[in-house]
Amino acid sequence: MTDISKKNLESSTEAAKLKELCNLVLHRADVEHNVIIDDARNEINLWTEEQQILLDAECDAIAKDASKRAGEISIRQVSDARSESNRERLKLQNKCVNEGCAMFQKKLESLRGHADYKEILAGLALEAVKEVPKGQDILFRLSAADTRLGEDVAAIIGEALCEDTAEPANVIFDPVPGTFSGGVMISSADGRWSVVSDWRAKTEELADAIAERVLAVL
Repeated sequence: MTDISKKNLESSTEAAKLKELCNLVLHRADVEHNVIIDDARNEINLWTEEQQILLDAECDAIAKDASKRAGEISIRQVSDARSESNRERLKLQNKCVNEGCAMFQKKLESLRGHADYKEILAGLALEAVKEVPKGQDILFRLSAADTRLGEDVAAIIGEALCEDTAEPANVIFDPVPGTFSGGVMISSADGRWSVVSDWRAKTEELADAIAERVLAVL
């Protein structure tokens, strides 16, 4: 074999080895990329679940406290109303239930003093986002008392959606305050749909449970 042939063979062999090495490196990079993406998605899903668990636990604790206070009020009022008719008793029951719901909503509003209040608002927003169409820009509003937290909450929501979806929506904070005392309102940029997840809505969701607890002590 001539020297030229040997050199060509060696060059071809080296090129093949180099190509094989490049393919191996690219394959490993692709695998690592997928692992990173999966880990990120798992992490944000776990974070969202943890926030929801914390919020649910907080709501349950507030409901118990509101029920206890409403019970104390109702016991005193029922004692004074024993001689009244059944219709008056029904009015009293309704009053106690309304007072229990009002106490519950005030307790929710007091969450504003918690250190993780921004995460609570973001958790409400992420819960509401699940109910709206995919692939659209998302606007969200806060109450007048919470507008200062808007950009921080938007960053938390955007990061969560970016990790959790292949084509994340663009999250935009609307600085115009919502007409509610606390919580969030999610809407589409074109205004065709909206979801309100404020403290009043949360109180209405749990109204039956609050009524059941209050009436149990009457």
